[in-house]
Amino acid sequence: MFKKTLIILFLIALSLASGAYYIYTKTGSGQGKVVHLIPNPSESVFAGSKPIESPSLPSIFQKSPIINILLIGTDTSLERRNNGQYGYNTDATVLVSIDTGTKNVLLTSVPRDLWVNGNKINALFVTYGWPGLKKAYEDITGLSIDGYVAADFDAFQWFITQMGGVDVDIKTSFTDISFPNQYDTDVMQVSFEQGSEIMTGERALTYARSRKGSNGEGSDLMRAKRQHLILQGIASSFENPGNTFWPMDITGFYETVTKHMETNLTLDDAVYLWDFYRFKDDYNIQSFVLDDTFIYHPGMYPDSPYTAWVFIPRDADYSDIHDAIKNKLSGTEPAVTDGEEIQIEQATTE
Repeated sequence: MFKKTLIILFLIALSLASGAYYIYTKTGSGQGKVVHLIPNPSESVFAGSKPIESPSLPSIFQKSPIINILLIGTDTSLERRNNGQYGYNTDATVLVSIDTGTKNVLLTSVPRDLWVNGNKINALFVTYGWPGLKKAYEDITGLSIDGYVAADFDAFQWFITQMGGVDVDIKTSFTDISFPNQYDTDVMQVSFEQGSEIMTGERALTYARSRKGSNGEGSDLMRAKRQHLILQGIASSFENPGNTFWPMDITGFYETVTKHMETNLTLDDAVYLWDFYRFKDDYNIQSFVLDDTFIYHPGMYPDSPYTAWVFIPRDADYSDIHDAIKNKLSGTEPAVTDGEEIQIEQATTE
């Protein structure tokens, strides 16, 4: 099983997700600051021997043995907004759950088309903000979620670039002949070969977004599994010589990354999580993507009440999902192997 660390996953948490282009407010500080969308190449996270003080207030993560941070990725960028994009969707969400008692880490992805609270789950963040998406994920998973990190396309690519690339273990070769180009004016062909590849920011974003690939890779659920592989690649690549974040200055790292991403995590949270670094090799990571064991497509109107392509849960109260997550975190259920295939009908629209 792939072994890594709590703090690495926090660093991952500061690398994926949505809309970091408005105002970021530090939790507990009462002071807002502008988040710059376009990275400044001259920025450095190195602050010499700047001391890191112990948290003046307890981290929110100290209250429970299970840490939950939701990574949110939106389908927007400066290029898209300049071309008239008005809203956005959270088409990539990964819940990072860390059980500090059992030393198990679980990456959980929910399909973007899951129907929750009268809407698709990928519309909740922009419609109801963090509280709306938080409630939906807590209902689905049965877990209490305190932290989130959100990044758009630009922030994701910036982070991977700052790392000097990320080494991803590609499980399946595939070609996507319908991948949108940078300007969304046409499609192009992209291909990936099984094996290890050091991906640039642009290449990693393509691997994470592709959903019309060949060889069984043409679905939202398969790209969710690929997003988990990127997260694991980030973990394994973090101490690479080309990574500008290493060696770590947690204060400088936090201040730099929160210029490009939106989060409710505080510097106190970052310092608290960094303390776990020395235990990094004690933790096991599992990947969990909801498939047709837990959800299904009910058809569309007039065969069903739904006028859009959606998935709905097989158990209305999500109890089967709660049990699966609980068992995986407790270590009472075998890990899902990489070779298992997901068999579920997919929407054909972007």
